[in-house]
Amino acid sequence: MSVQALDTRKGDPKLMGQINQALILNLLRNGNGLSRTQIAQKLKLSKATVSRVINGLIENKIVSVIGEGESKKTGGRHPVILSTNSSGRFVIGIDLGTTNIVVGIANLKGEIIKKIRVPTDCSHSVEKIILQISNLVEEVIKQANIKKNLIEGIGIAEAGIVDSSSGIIRYSPNFNWKNVNITSILEQKTGLHVFADNCTRVMAIGEIWHGERESVNNIFYVNVGYGIGSALMINGKLYNKHSEFGHIPITDEKILCNCGKYGCLEAVASGNAIEQKANHLHNDSKNRWITAKDIAERAEQGDLVAQKIFKEAGYYIGKGLSFIENVFNPDKIIIGGGISAAGKLLLDPIVESYNYFTMAIIKSTTKIELSTIGMDAGIYGAVTMVLNKRIFYTSLL
Repeated sequence: MSVQALDTRKGDPKLMGQINQALILNLLRNGNGLSRTQIAQKLKLSKATVSRVINGLIENKIVSVIGEGESKKTGGRHPVILSTNSSGRFVIGIDLGTTNIVVGIANLKGEIIKKIRVPTDCSHSVEKIILQISNLVEEVIKQANIKKNLIEGIGIAEAGIVDSSSGIIRYSPNFNWKNVNITSILEQKTGLHVFADNCTRVMAIGEIWHGERESVNNIFYVNVGYGIGSALMINGKLYNKHSEFGHIPITDEKILCNCGKYGCLEAVASGNAIEQKANHLHNDSKNRWITAKDIAERAEQGDLVAQKIFKEAGYYIGKGLSFIENVFNPDKIIIGGGISAAGKLLLDPIVESYNYFTMAIIKSTTKIELSTIGMDAGIYGAVTMVLNKRIFYTSLL
């Protein structure tokens, strides 16, 4: 939506207020402090509109005065310099994983100020997981020493098919949940607004907001963890439909995937696939399960079998990405998730395979990079989801 069109757009006054708030807050979030006049000039909004929105934001402790600017050469009062009030409101993010639950509380800048990581209840029952989450929410609020009335809401990242508009987990293969209205249940437990979405879409949001990278409009984000997930950003906006990169058919080998089909990318290149292959080929002297992290460490130490396992995983991911590139041609492909911690061990064979299978004229416009926030992408994305929905209204821009 063009800024110039906003003042002429007619309709719901509340919606217009949210649009103007979104414009102003996103400008302040990306700036170093601006006056009301500077905001009005940059956004092409009237000074009266800017002052009305700013006054409301100051009253609600979302914006604060951080100083005075220089007065005009002709004299007059010094302009008041404004910025987002990082300590005025807070949000909670939850990264709900099969192995661990991470709960963090963040300020308006999305900076995590307190984080708790605990093992996920092994029963995986809805009741016990909900109880565990609600207890962790109370604990993180207590440890951060923040008043509950300053918390805008909770965001949850969860693997599986999640309806982001309703907050219902339609299907979670990791927990074997079906049609769990996690947002409604947690709202009753905590008394806070709750939002939920697929973990990979949430991770992509975290990467876009917090990753150390230049601004691009089209991104394909790949989450290589226990499984393989994906998300798309198109023309600067997250694509809110399901993207199941892990379930494209990539091999004719009869390897059964968790989805019930054979030959999926996830079945041969995910963290689970890496571990299954490693434990089949390797014998551990202590008779324990060999993790993907163990395999990465062995590969770095020169273990040829471990190196081959990662090379094969990277080969399949790179081949799969060539399909995406030839169809979508994004500005950037970002590899995230727990397995991305292997770094070049995973990235190099991905790039090699991708280059082999992709048309040269197309691939020259796309960069492939590892995530810059790694394992924290889920928690950063979860807090950002709440900020977007409750404060910044980025979906309106």
